[in-house]
Amino acid sequence: MNRLVAILACVLCGGCSSAIAPRAPASAFHTEVIGASVEGREIRVEILGRRGPALLIFGVIHGNEPLGAPLLERFLAHLKANPALFADRRLVVIPVLNPDGLAGRSRYNSRGVDLNRNFPASNFRKSRRNGPYPSSEPETKALMKMIRQFRPSRVLAVHSPLFCMNYDGPAEDLAAAMARASGYPLKASIGYPTPGSLGSYAGRDLRLPTITLELPGKITVEKAWEDLKEALVIFVSR
Repeated sequence: MNRLVAILACVLCGGCSSAIAPRAPASAFHTEVIGASVEGREIRVEILGRRGPALLIFGVIHGNEPLGAPLLERFLAHLKANPALFADRRLVVIPVLNPDGLAGRSRYNSRGVDLNRNFPASNFRKSRRNGPYPSSEPETKALMKMIRQFRPSRVLAVHSPLFCMNYDGPAEDLAAAMARASGYPLKASIGYPTPGSLGSYAGRDLRLPTITLELPGKITVEKAWEDLKEALVIFVSR
C-alpha cells in the first residue's frame, strides 16, 4: 500500500524525485519485433523491466480504433521517465497489434478476420470473420507468443468507442479502481457475445485479470491521457 501511495503521489505531482525513482539503465527497456502482419508489416513490442511478474498491454487490435497507439506511446514515455512505476514488474507493451487494419482504417486484418474473435477460447466459433480456426492469423499468433513466453499475471487491451472499463476473469477490484480513477463507467459486460475474444481466452479460460479499456468515440489523445494516466498507473503498480 505504501508503495502504491508513493507511486500515485509521483504521478499526481508530475514525476518522481530521484530518491523515489532513480532512472533505470537503458537496458531496462528494449524493443523487439515479434511477428509480421498478413501484408508483412512489423508487429513491435516494448519490454520494460527485467524481473518480476509480467503484465501484457496492447492496443489497436481493431485498425479502426487507432487512438490506442498514441495513448500507449504516451504511457511508455511516462514509464521510461519514471521507472519506479514498474519496479519489480515486467511490462510487455504492443502499441499496434493490427498494423494492416490501422493502415486501412479497418476493424479487420488484411484477410478480413476480426482478430478479437480469433483467440483459442473455449467459445471460439469458426466463421469468415472469426477465422477458419483459432489463432489462424499471424497477428493473433504474435500475441499468443507473448502470452506463452511471459505468462502475464494480468492483461490490458485498449479499444474504443464504448467508453467503459470492462473486465473478464478475476479483475473486478482492479477494474473498479481504474474506473474510479478515470471516471469511466465500470461494466462487467458490453452487452453482446464475444466468442473467441481475448477477454474470453485470457480472462475466462486462463483466469487472468483482463481489463478492456474502451475509450470514447470522440476524444483527443491529450484528453485521454489526462483522464487515464492515474488509471494506467494503477494497472501496472497495484
